[in-house]
Amino acid sequence: MEFRQLLYFKTIVEEGTISKAALALHMAQPPLSMQLKSLEEELGVTLVKRLPRRVELTLEGRLFYKRTLQILELCEQTAREVQDINYHQKIHIGITSSNGGIMLDPCLDAFKAKYPDLAFEIHEGNTYEMIDEIKSHLIDLAIIRTPFDSTGLNFKYLLQEPMIAIGGNEYLKDFQQITLSEMMPFPLIIYRRYERIIQDACLNQHLVPNIICKNDDCRTSLLWANMHKGIAIVPQSALSLYAISKEIKKVPILEQELYTSVAIVWRNDQDLSTLIKEFIEGFNPLSQ
Repeated sequence: MEFRQLLYFKTIVEEGTISKAALALHMAQPPLSMQLKSLEEELGVTLVKRLPRRVELTLEGRLFYKRTLQILELCEQTAREVQDINYHQKIHIGITSSNGGIMLDPCLDAFKAKYPDLAFEIHEGNTYEMIDEIKSHLIDLAIIRTPFDSTGLNFKYLLQEPMIAIGGNEYLKDFQQITLSEMMPFPLIIYRRYERIIQDACLNQHLVPNIICKNDDCRTSLLWANMHKGIAIVPQSALSLYAISKEIKKVPILEQELYTSVAIVWRNDQDLSTLIKEFIEGFNPLSQ
């Protein structure tokens, strides 16, 4: 497998046909078709279906395309590293939607003051995507939440915090704090990342939640709650992600099993630079 074959495959997928990809690559179509065939033979799988007017990725092709993008990005990143003498003053960080506010922690001000030329490249996605990018060497570290599979990772916990119920007075007017059982009559909005721990906590109490919306971003939960669609269940620090109107209440949920922890994670086989070590050490455990 050669670098150029990955580039050819990426171009075929993105152009939609082999003929268009050949034009984009400034080469003839038959050699490009042969390169694709050679790649498939080497892998022993069919990567694309040749349809009359386009190509379509197979299941194996979708996985290979995802890895191709990661490999090409890693190659480009490596080239930038060796070409840029100031690269040691850039940190590649992954964050999830509920942890964006952690990046604004005051400890960063002191760190940035010490390294005024420091730049950040932020990669956003869910916990599983960020762990995948760490293990693929695309980012230096990530700020994620429990639960996560720590295999192959080092980690440092920063914060443990409760889940918060967010909703209008029609739901939460009479509450300063709330339990899961007290929320059962109301429509619930949940971030899919926490569906399992919420469902498990309800199951332990023989409760049946009325979940009207599941989503992949805490900001969506907050938006729906702000529109009075129901009660959103989100980690406490996620409140910094969206401007909630004044008539919307924010009430702590009492169940301890719904508490989550924020952690910085990095590869356990990673040779950390002095800068990244100092960056990690600068994040002290935060109070709730």
